[in-house]
Amino acid sequence: MTTTSDLGLDPDEGLETPVARRAAPPSLRPALVVLTCAVVLSVGGFAVALIGSGQSAPSTVTGLATPVPGVNLSAVNASRVLQRISTGDLPPRDISEALVVPNGARILSTTAQDAGVDQYDRSIYFQLDAKSTELVQFYRTELGRAHWTLLGTYPLASGGTELLAQRTGSDGYEWEVGVEVTTVSPAISPSLAGDGQTSAAIGLRLRLFVVPDSGS
Repeated sequence: MTTTSDLGLDPDEGLETPVARRAAPPSLRPALVVLTCAVVLSVGGFAVALIGSGQSAPSTVTGLATPVPGVNLSAVNASRVLQRISTGDLPPRDISEALVVPNGARILSTTAQDAGVDQYDRSIYFQLDAKSTELVQFYRTELGRAHWTLLGTYPLASGGTELLAQRTGSDGYEWEVGVEVTTVSPAISPSLAGDGQTSAAIGLRLRLFVVPDSGS
């Protein structure tokens, strides 16, 4: 079910400190100028490479955050984030506003698998420092709050968990959201893990799509 092709993103936020040094002899100044130019060219070349490959530095989800009971995560309305995968009136406003993203999640990429007219099927990928069990509980709680019908919880072949939920949109279509939670890499983070446990970099995919007509 998972796709991995990356599209370009426009970062919402940006990511040097002067180094104290003795006065350098005048003869060193040209060398410093050359070094500076080299650094600028290197950075410029990297930026061009990112733009050319359709990638950019991840941006971070921030905004008015609401605590979620039972977990150490807070929720930010996803409507602004989902503009990255919006087209025309899709998804309708009531659907995008019925989804949330954990505060502090890092946006990585988006993909589109639209099969044709009215066959919207797009995903947005995140990474955050949390426990996978907490993230699953986070979405169980928030999907229920927003009146999504939870269709089931499924194990992923690659490891991890997927929640699948459905909701009727104002456009008359049935919409489903797939929430895929996977462990990316281990990372010690006592402040997040607590109780002597370790936290990890968690991958999160939100896949939003229109349910195909039964006759199609």
